[in-house]
Amino acid sequence: METGMIVIAVVLFAAVLVPTLLIIQNTKQKSKRLYNGLNAVVAQKNGVLSHHIEQNNFALGIDETHKALYFFKKTEDIEISEAIDLSKVTTCEISTKTRRLKKEKGFEELIEKITLVFVSKNNNETRQIELYNEEDTLLTDEITIAEDWKKRVQSVLSQKNVVAEQKKEQKFSAAVA
Repeated sequence: METGMIVIAVVLFAAVLVPTLLIIQNTKQKSKRLYNGLNAVVAQKNGVLSHHIEQNNFALGIDETHKALYFFKKTEDIEISEAIDLSKVTTCEISTKTRRLKKEKGFEELIEKITLVFVSKNNNETRQIELYNEEDTLLTDEITIAEDWKKRVQSVLSQKNVVAEQKKEQKFSAAVA
C-alpha cells in the first residue's frame, strides 16, 4: 500500500514539475533570442548597452554613452530592428490607443497598443516603437516598462541639454575674456 502511495505522489509531483520546468526553459530561450536580436542591432551601430530589458516579444536597450536607443521585436509574422539616435530627439512620449466596451454598469477601456513616440528636433518627424499590440500578445507590464523607459530616455536627453548649455557657457566665457 505504501509503495502505491509513493508512486502516486511521484507521478503527481512529476505532472506538476515537468510542465513548470518546460515553461521556465521556454521563457529563458525566448528571452535569449530577443537579447541576441537586440545585440545584433547594437553591434551594427557599434554601440554598447548600458541597460536592456526583454519582455514578451520585444527587447529594448539604451547606450547612454553614444545616446542611442535600440529595439528588437519578433512575432510570428514580423521581425523589427530599430536604432534611434537620441541626439536628434527632443522628447519621448507614451502613446496609448484604447477602445471602450459597453458593460452592464458603464464602460470598460481596453488597451489596444502602447508605443513610445520620439519627436525629433524637426517637429515634423516622429518615430514610434510599439511595445504592445493586443493582436500579438497579452498585456502584462508593458505600461510600467513604457513609463520606466520614457524616464530613462528623458534622463539621457536632459544630460544632452546640460552638455549643450555648458558648451555655450564656455564659448561665452571665452568670448568675454
